[in-house]
Amino acid sequence: MKPLNYQSRVTEVGDVANRLADLYKGTATLQDDAFLKTFFKELKTQGDAITEAVKRDKAVSQLEDADAQRDEAIRVLDKLLKGYEHIPVQELNAHGKKLSAIFKKYGVKITEENYSSQSNLVDSLLKDLSAAEVQDAITALLGVSEAIAGIRTAQNNFNKVRSQYEKDFAQQQSKASASSLRKPLLQLINKKLIPYLVAMMLVDEAKYTAFVSETSKIIDDMNEVVKARGKKK
Repeated sequence: MKPLNYQSRVTEVGDVANRLADLYKGTATLQDDAFLKTFFKELKTQGDAITEAVKRDKAVSQLEDADAQRDEAIRVLDKLLKGYEHIPVQELNAHGKKLSAIFKKYGVKITEENYSSQSNLVDSLLKDLSAAEVQDAITALLGVSEAIAGIRTAQNNFNKVRSQYEKDFAQQQSKASASSLRKPLLQLINKKLIPYLVAMMLVDEAKYTAFVSETSKIIDDMNEVVKARGKKK
């Protein structure tokens, strides 16, 4: 039996662990093996931990993406107002300068603030742009209303993603990261399961052959995925 490639990614190791656990669960003839019963209980625990950790890592990525979308929406309005501020059409120019004066109190620099500060500043900007006295200017300038709506949508989305992230973080903050769980799970498969199965094939080949064959296939299939990825580099 070949070991699981140590270059396997976190999600790949977790996938192998879950597939092996399902395989054992469906192998009635090995349910009386005390070692495997204990082993797969431990494997499932670690596999579940990786799954949860990956979800947390994904939540961080989603939060960063939501913030990036909000930043881009702010930049769109900035570019639009700069264009109107210098447009050689007096009426449009006046409206552009009026709105630019409001935007410049905040500026693109708010995208460099931390999440909390930026959220507060964006809320304040949107409030200023909702004032009755600037609605005529917003309506007169093509695209400005849509740009402001884009910021509002991005802000609402960010708040939603952040709320879920903070809820998940509060529940999981004491748990390990996905990357830190990868190596222990690899070791569990390569240093504990495989040597045991090799030994048991010598003790009772008829009983273990089918399970060992399926286990090898699961590991070999993933090793091929890792190998193919390496060739693309």
